[in-house]
Amino acid sequence: MDDVWDMVRLMNDGTVKKHSEQVRQAVRWISEQRKIKPDKPLGLLLSEAGPRFNLSPKEQEGLFALLTDDSDTDT
Repeated sequence: MDDVWDMVRLMNDGTVKKHSEQVRQAVRWISEQRKIKPDKPLGLLLSEAGPRFNLSPKEQEGLFALLTDDSDTDT
């Protein structure tokens, strides 16, 4: 998911609401980071988000699934 607006759409369509508050915070943080540092790989941001937001392994997997798809190559 390269476009920040894709993340905004996820936030608005209720998809993210099904997840924990920590996951929602992580999505917001990743979205902000993508604006600030657009060249930073999404995979790196995802790996940083886990400890930053105290995500469980299951939440990290859910976040990864939420923000990636088969066409992503920078993870």
